[in-house]
Amino acid sequence: MTAQRFSRRWLLVAAGAAGLVGAGVVALPAGAVTAEPDALRARILAGPPPHVGYAESSGRLGLPEIPQLESVTALLTGTTRIRAFVSGADSWRADELTPAGERDTYHLGGAEYVWDFGSDELTRVVGTTPLRLPRAADLLPPQLAQRLFRLAPADPVSPLPARRVAGRTAAGLRLVPADPATTVGGVDVWADPTTGLVLRVEVSPRAGPPLLVTEFVDVTDGPPDPAALVPPVPPGAGAVTASAADLSGALRTLDAPPPPDRLAGRDRVPLAGTPDAQLPGVGLYGSGLAGFALVPLSQEIAGRAVDGAAAAGGTSVEVPGGARAVRLATPLVTVAVRARRRSGVLLMGTVGPEVLDQALRELPQRRRT
Repeated sequence: MTAQRFSRRWLLVAAGAAGLVGAGVVALPAGAVTAEPDALRARILAGPPPHVGYAESSGRLGLPEIPQLESVTALLTGTTRIRAFVSGADSWRADELTPAGERDTYHLGGAEYVWDFGSDELTRVVGTTPLRLPRAADLLPPQLAQRLFRLAPADPVSPLPARRVAGRTAAGLRLVPADPATTVGGVDVWADPTTGLVLRVEVSPRAGPPLLVTEFVDVTDGPPDPAALVPPVPPGAGAVTASAADLSGALRTLDAPPPPDRLAGRDRVPLAGTPDAQLPGVGLYGSGLAGFALVPLSQEIAGRAVDGAAAAGGTSVEVPGGARAVRLATPLVTVAVRARRRSGVLLMGTVGPEVLDQALRELPQRRRT
């Protein structure tokens, strides 16, 4: 369960998602509402105020279904509907609404709970891990804007014309990444000029229209009813406990070698957390929005991923040692997979295809001895 729920650093994937949410947004004259850009960014970085809302995020990235990452590609290639109940940074709930029901995530202090309506099961997740898979809550406008701004704290921001979003006038802000190596061309944000509550986010590639858009359709200021933040325990429902650190054990069974200290001209970035929370074989490379992640895979999963990427139009990459490798590039995210006789790796990030091609060729040819 945890190997699918928790994985690598979310942003390296999510910043490269693609999609459009075009309805219900009206541009206003620039003078309709004003906010000093750096001050507005500071309010956004401080975290959202209490609120309750309904948001939609849409993507059309077109990535193939990579084994064990199907939930990620679903988030980034379709429309995601989310209800948000936010009291504070350590007290919130986000519901992903689907045709089959919903999947609710509760964050209460140091623990998280996941209520799956379809399986009628409540899972309590204990502890933290420095990396995990993206989830619907990450696509809420305040969370997405905050994460992106944190990755590029020194990059310049400029004002945008105000817009009407979710029935209110929002001040506009544009961040343009300074690093030419990232595929991200700009991050446009519209937020309440007084509270800093982000109402809409657009992520664009170097050329072309925005390819990830998420916005509130309806939102109300103020904390939710405290009862809405309590996980349900319906009669007859299942209940299990899982540890976020279980992923470390799952990766250790792959016997993956330590990640290289440097790949494609980029130094490996240390993972946050205690030594026990580290993830064997996982590496993060580069800084800001111009980075990528390396995740070890089993032989079976790597082989299926290579086949899926090739069938989706991926480009074969010649690598030493007789391995098979395929790279799939989109305007915002690049994915590459290498499969060998006993192991494999997945590379993904908001960098150009030439970066991951080089990384594939530089990867060690042998497993741990």
